[in-house]
Amino acid sequence: MFTPRSAALTAFLAAACVLAASPLLPPTRPPLPGGACAFQPIDPAKWGNQDFQNPPDVRSVNGRLTATLIVGYTDPARTTIAGCHVTLRTYNGALVGPTLRAKPGDVMSILLDNRLPVEPPALVAEQLEQESSQAFIDTEPHSFNTTNLHTHGLHVSPVGNSDNVLLAIQPQTKLQYQIALPPDHPVGAYWYHAHGHGSTAIQVGSGMEGAIIIEDDSLRIPAALREANKHDKVMNIQTILYDTAGKANNIAAFFPDNPQTDTMCMKGNPGCTWQNSNRRTTINGQVVPVIHMQPGEVQRWRLIDAGFRESIEFNVEGHPLYEIATDGVYMGRIDKWAAGQPIDLEPGYRSDVLIKASNTPGTYRIFDAATPARRSLRAGVAENTEVIALLRIAGAPFNMALPTSAEMAPLAPFGKTNLQATADGTQHALFWIGGSPDTLDQRAYFQINYSAFNPSRIRYLQLGATEQWVLSTVGSPHVFHIHVNPFQVGRTAPDGTQETVWKDTQLIPADSTINMYTHYTDFIGQFVIHCHILDHEDLGMMEVVEVIGANPSTPRTSTSMKASPAGGMQPHNR
Repeated sequence: MFTPRSAALTAFLAAACVLAASPLLPPTRPPLPGGACAFQPIDPAKWGNQDFQNPPDVRSVNGRLTATLIVGYTDPARTTIAGCHVTLRTYNGALVGPTLRAKPGDVMSILLDNRLPVEPPALVAEQLEQESSQAFIDTEPHSFNTTNLHTHGLHVSPVGNSDNVLLAIQPQTKLQYQIALPPDHPVGAYWYHAHGHGSTAIQVGSGMEGAIIIEDDSLRIPAALREANKHDKVMNIQTILYDTAGKANNIAAFFPDNPQTDTMCMKGNPGCTWQNSNRRTTINGQVVPVIHMQPGEVQRWRLIDAGFRESIEFNVEGHPLYEIATDGVYMGRIDKWAAGQPIDLEPGYRSDVLIKASNTPGTYRIFDAATPARRSLRAGVAENTEVIALLRIAGAPFNMALPTSAEMAPLAPFGKTNLQATADGTQHALFWIGGSPDTLDQRAYFQINYSAFNPSRIRYLQLGATEQWVLSTVGSPHVFHIHVNPFQVGRTAPDGTQETVWKDTQLIPADSTINMYTHYTDFIGQFVIHCHILDHEDLGMMEVVEVIGANPSTPRTSTSMKASPAGGMQPHNR
């Protein structure tokens, strides 16, 4: 005879059986392969929500910044992301590099010490096959453990041991960089990252990046900005992609998403791509960090999109953002982006913003708003809204002022310069991913002006010239970046009007043309233009340009577009 307690248990079990059979509940799935590193959702409450940490600072002293960047694998015993013990290529064993703080006129003396292991020839051949199976490669890239250093956005020499991305620092070797900043270099937020052809996406996608801050002269800036600078936050916004072993060794994983990737992720395939991997966007290696402010406090946030292929639509719930600089250059005004009106960050972009904390205490979301498929850098795959940090407001009121546009106007480094009015030459760059003229070759051709990257193919530019660049895309969006010299480009301001800003990196939407204007000042030598979707760059969407002081001794390479090698085939979307 059942007791009442036994009857209750029987009823509970019967109800449970009914619920288990209900079609409203998802079927039970076996655990994903990979343990703590499985491609499964990451709970920020468990693995994040720690106090925000700025990266460590390295500051210049008496005109010289001295730093060492040790390139090596993280120690998986001490380095984790959401419980996964990772073995990733990084600087100084951390998931983000130190912030280098220098002043105009300083020399940045940076020892790049590549302690990554020498890769066996068979492994290098396997890496090359990963790339060449996906795309036509006109020149052999280096191994994934070969590197160099790019100071993104700095107006410095591109030759010798300065910002020279044509160098290849082999494993178990080192190079002493000497990067001299001009005395009039614009102050602002820049960044550094790995730039070895063929290894850029994997290395940057592992965390090989850090901020460069060319610091203000505190005596020349408004008092309100000086106070905000005391509370600045450096935010390297990252997409660190690692497999179920906590490693990044498969270049195919950095390619755009496709319907097959769900299955690949479920099987723990190392080629599982970002969108379906359930990896979270990190800031300085942190999962959803918490930023603390007092009511009425003003902070300066230096936003850097360090993702290898990620549009960040940066929002702070309930708070407007006051933008004061784009790609490191003061605008000489303040653009107010209303709450809910995102600041667009594309790979390589920087934006300096001021934020004034609400007088209402509480916790507010900082999020990357959804990107529709038509604007996505992921080949037509929409990007979902993702919370990337939290803003927690508490404590006594701290009523700080914001600077005015009138106060910011003298800080614009180039004044009212209008390059469009003085440009007397034109350069063309068309970005496209096309098919092969050989119908048996199913690889994509990543090209600028229908040519894949080859260091012997050079576009010559004249020192002192001012030119218009006509930038076009076919089939998919691309992100143009040019080294050494910034450019002027138009954009839509928060109020809907058109304005001009200085930048060094620019999104070109799919099947679009954008005109920008630049001049080549101070430095001669070879550097590159490329797509800052980093797997595009690795697969050939890059070109060498050379600024010369006189006519070259060799014939110039034409900058006009040649006939497509694809014979009219439709472009690939990648």
